[in-house]
Amino acid sequence: MFILGGACKKKAGLPDAINYRLVGDEIIIPDSSNIRPKLKIETVKKESHQLQMYSAAKIKAIPNNYAEISAPFNGRITESFVKLGQDVNRGTPLFAIYSSDYTDAQKLYLQDKQQYLLAEKDLKRQKDLLDNGVGVQRDYETARTTFENSKSEFEKATASIRIFGVDPDKMIFGEPLVVRSPIHGQVIKNTIVVGKYLTDNSNSILTVAEISKVWITASVKEKDIRFIEEGDQTEAEVTAYPGEVFKGTVYHIDEIVDEETRSINVLIECLNRGEKLKPGMYATVKFTQRPGLSVFVPSSSLLQYNDRNFIFVETKPWHFKKQIVTTAETIDNRIVITEGLNGNESIIAQGGFYLLEAK
Repeated sequence: MFILGGACKKKAGLPDAINYRLVGDEIIIPDSSNIRPKLKIETVKKESHQLQMYSAAKIKAIPNNYAEISAPFNGRITESFVKLGQDVNRGTPLFAIYSSDYTDAQKLYLQDKQQYLLAEKDLKRQKDLLDNGVGVQRDYETARTTFENSKSEFEKATASIRIFGVDPDKMIFGEPLVVRSPIHGQVIKNTIVVGKYLTDNSNSILTVAEISKVWITASVKEKDIRFIEEGDQTEAEVTAYPGEVFKGTVYHIDEIVDEETRSINVLIECLNRGEKLKPGMYATVKFTQRPGLSVFVPSSSLLQYNDRNFIFVETKPWHFKKQIVTTAETIDNRIVITEGLNGNESIIAQGGFYLLEAK
């Protein structure tokens, strides 16, 4: 069944001209149609292209290069060794804290060490007696058990001291604990107050960060994540330095989608020249896909119906169908098509709006 549409103005003594016919989902433009001359047909082809996308992002310190330092024990700060902005290495003294808890840990270590040395000495004596035929096997076994137990306790006490960066062999009983930097970096936060009493659940009082490299966390829409791969190159800009570009590389793509925003976090590793990028800054990131072939169409060919983009594709001469497409960026009035066209299709490049009444 043919449905007629788009009749032109009637001339005296002549029947109406038929501009197009709709057969199923196919639109046919007859030879007599007045709109034929107004339609421009082009064949689209794939061209070499690097797809570009933009995303909002935020600067973050790399976790392994960032340390928030607080009091390991309840105690009072007795001395500060650093100032804000100072470069420190792993093991650099930061501050000293006097704590009865630390003193107790020292005392326990020294007691366990003494018991271990005594048990070791007794075990050796019992073994010598047994080897010379004057010892008792049961006494030797008891000495060995005592030695093993005291050795285990001594190792635990040693580990509990070493965890605070203290060498037990150089430790002086009763001295304050010197808290040292766990990483190389720069002191970017310092709220140390000499004489202040801290608890082991207090907020961090000092932050060390190594920010010669930073992470840029970009939020990429779920529908666009297929265009991004680890290793892709990026460019970022921040409002603090207009026009300056910070180049980076995609380091990791999260496996989980944020269900509220339908987006995925993409981590970008970026060299931080002059440490201009500060954790917490907002940025705009441009992703550049690796070179590939993309379909381009004139912007005048793209039409919209019910919030969906489509293009009229020619199935045979002057027969057309609506083809739903997915678009990306626009370059010089040409639009990149990421889904819907494969290339080599003939499309209505201009004038497709004359067929919009076709249902």
